[in-house]
Amino acid sequence: MGFCNNEKRAGLQAPHPATMPVFTRSSVIPATAADLFRFHENPHNLRAISPPSTRILALEAAETARPGDRFTVKVRQSPLTLEWVGQWEIVEPPNRLVDTGVRCPFSLWRHEHLFEEIDAATARLTDRVEFRLPWFRGGLCGDIVARWLVFPAMFAARHRATRDFFARRAAQDTGERSR
Repeated sequence: MGFCNNEKRAGLQAPHPATMPVFTRSSVIPATAADLFRFHENPHNLRAISPPSTRILALEAAETARPGDRFTVKVRQSPLTLEWVGQWEIVEPPNRLVDTGVRCPFSLWRHEHLFEEIDAATARLTDRVEFRLPWFRGGLCGDIVARWLVFPAMFAARHRATRDFFARRAAQDTGERSR
C-alpha cells in the first residue's frame, strides 16, 4: 500500500478546488492531438518520457484507457521506491485524459492530460495537476516544494522527452517517404 489510500475516502466530499494546489505545464509537440492522446493513454509509455532520475521497476496496465480502469506503477526515485495505483477517471479521445491517484504518495492527485490541435502537424500538450500531500509528508511546505521545484523539473523533462519522441518519429517517417 502507498502512503495514502484514497479508496477509503470514496463517497467523501473532495476538498474545495480553490484550496488545492495546481501545477500546469504546456508545450507544443510535433504530433497531432490524436497521436498525443494515444501515446498518453498507454501507461507503458512512461518508460519513454520519465526523467533519468526516475526508474520504472514494474508496470501493470492496459494499453488503452477506459474510465474506471486501474494501472499500477512501481518507481525508484532515489532513495525512495514507490508504488502508485492510478485510475482513469475521464477518457475523451482525442483531447482529454484524466487519471487520479488511488494509492499514491499524495492525499489527492488528479492529473489532466489535455491535447489541443494547433495545425495538421502540431498540438499543444498541457498537463494540469491538482494535488495535495498528506500533512505527515510535508503538508503546505511539501505542496510548495512540489509545485515550484519538483513538478517543473519533472514535467519539463517529460515534455522534452515527448517532443523528442515525436520529432524522431516524424524524421523516420520523412526518411521512409523519401526512399
